[in-house]
Amino acid sequence: MTKKPLVVAMAMVFSTTAYAQESKTVTEFDEVLVTATRISEKVSDTSRSVTVISEEKMQESQPSSVADALKNEANVSVTNGPRASSQGVEIRGLSGQRVLQTIDGARQNTNSGHRGTYFMDPELLSSIEVVRGPASSLWGSGAIGGVVAQNTKSAQDFLDEGDTFGGYIKQGFETNGDKIKTSGTLYGLADNIDWLLSGSYHDSNNIKIGNDQTLENSASEATSGLAKLGWEPTDDQRLQFSARFSDTDELVPSNPATNVGSSVPLVQRNTTDQNVTLDYSLNPTDNPLLDLNATLYWNSTNYDEDRVTKDQVDSTEYDTIGFSLNNSSTFGNTVLTYGVDGYKDTINTVRDDNGQAGERPDDIDGESTVWGAFTKADISLTDTLALDAAVRYDTFKNESNNLNQSSDDNAFTPSVGLVWKTTDWLTLSARYDEAFRAPSMEEMYSTGTHYCIPSIPGFLPDGLCNTFEINPDLKAEKAQNKEIKADMRFADLAGDDELVVTLSAFRNDVDDFIEQSVSNPLYGIPGLEQTTSWDNVDEAKLTGFEFTTRYRYKQTRLTFNYGQTEGKDKESDEYLSNIPAKKMGLDLSQAIMEGDMKFGTRFTYVAEQDQLPTDNLEQYDSYKLWDVYVAWEPAMGTFEGLRVDFAVENIGDEEYRQAWQTLYEQGRNFKLSARYSF
Repeated sequence: MTKKPLVVAMAMVFSTTAYAQESKTVTEFDEVLVTATRISEKVSDTSRSVTVISEEKMQESQPSSVADALKNEANVSVTNGPRASSQGVEIRGLSGQRVLQTIDGARQNTNSGHRGTYFMDPELLSSIEVVRGPASSLWGSGAIGGVVAQNTKSAQDFLDEGDTFGGYIKQGFETNGDKIKTSGTLYGLADNIDWLLSGSYHDSNNIKIGNDQTLENSASEATSGLAKLGWEPTDDQRLQFSARFSDTDELVPSNPATNVGSSVPLVQRNTTDQNVTLDYSLNPTDNPLLDLNATLYWNSTNYDEDRVTKDQVDSTEYDTIGFSLNNSSTFGNTVLTYGVDGYKDTINTVRDDNGQAGERPDDIDGESTVWGAFTKADISLTDTLALDAAVRYDTFKNESNNLNQSSDDNAFTPSVGLVWKTTDWLTLSARYDEAFRAPSMEEMYSTGTHYCIPSIPGFLPDGLCNTFEINPDLKAEKAQNKEIKADMRFADLAGDDELVVTLSAFRNDVDDFIEQSVSNPLYGIPGLEQTTSWDNVDEAKLTGFEFTTRYRYKQTRLTFNYGQTEGKDKESDEYLSNIPAKKMGLDLSQAIMEGDMKFGTRFTYVAEQDQLPTDNLEQYDSYKLWDVYVAWEPAMGTFEGLRVDFAVENIGDEEYRQAWQTLYEQGRNFKLSARYSF
């Protein structure tokens, strides 16, 4: 008999608690959330499943992308292969537009075909917060799989009391791809004004996958920058202006998640991403009814492409202008957070059909407009029992200017969570969330030709072209998630030590999946489909759990995590595609020299993915990865201010491929970086 994940999860909770003892408060493992749950709260106090990646973790792993920084987390996977510029994040089997991305609280809505959407250089980030599971009651459309909230660095992260100026320079090198990376930051404080300037540059050659094989057309060059200016006219007010940009040049397949082929031409792609954000906060200490946050933002992403083998030049421009206004008021034992937000996405594409008249997609000229309002109540029912309830209403409209068509809809998304602090060391929680994802302009209003099959004499003398069909009746995807969580925290079990055990089990029902499908085969012959459209298809049932244990004994730290997700069609009970394999991770480190130096090792095991649809003939084998890392940062003496990080990833040069991915991943890689702060 196969045990269900929920049954296994609960058994693990209660078997663990049988050995528990009374303990003291844990401090080192209590991360604080800044943006991902709309209020500041400890991980142990929220009923949501949340992970925080600190700057320290990112310095140790030296990630090539935001997705790469999250790859060791339970039930979080990297999609789209090893090319950093195209990598995406998958949470509990959902990826792409089903995972909402934010930067400093501003939505990042860019989505266009097979192109990458995570542009932030991890070097510019102070932390990354990952919310597993739906969060539309807080954020609206897109958050049916979860949220990836990126928080950029600011002068306040670096300035100690009495400091007015500082900075650092950093140089990195990686052997795989001969990658060099240079970055630097300056920051300062003058009276009540603080500022920060930060930038980075990297240049890399082709990546090598396992067994010393080269992945052609995987070199890239990129620059990025961040500027922030903060003004605090009073102790309870802050006005902050920030601007950032990234510019990436690369010669890659038009779909960088695969190799160049007959339908995947080589493209010289330049991607520029820009953002301007203005934030204002007002939080007077003597007024419990006022904790105001307002954000106004503009994002612009441009993809300029030269299809070098076809003498065609394409462009895609994606712009977002949006705002968010929310306030928190405290009434006795209740904190009420409420607000409104809205944004307008504009997309313009130009598809050059030089030499292929009538065989390219048509241009898109359209816009999406979304307005939303939400309220969330955090209620302390007793000293040990807390309730959070939220509800959100959104209205959205898609307009195709070139087709003179439009469609509109609305969504109502509630959520409720209950947290019970049963003892000093055990907190149990349960929650229910609904979520939605509105269809995009491309999904509803793409026209023209998707691809063409060349002439076959005697059979297809004129060849065959597959064309897009619009679907203005496309419905929003909807999710209903049920989740339970146990959080156990102990201290002084064996002296100077801390232990945290967290277990989450979930079931997420996602209806009206939007999938691209090719249909209407000529003469009924598979492979000769004549049309492509986006349609509402599967009704999915996603079940699984995450288990994480963190332990510190003096200067020794151990982290173990395990995650699994099972996806099935609710009608046929058949396994779904694109569900990640079971993954286990182990991270052991030891600090010496009073904490100035740390040695660590990571081990990852990913099981064979054998839960496949009946018509899937692919095989996704299990694999093991082993990394080591060293960090040296003397607190005083001649080398004070210097930090050196060294790591070796995939020591065994394992040739491996993640389930459902086309490309094999990066092979052995030596990483070295040195940062000097002044």
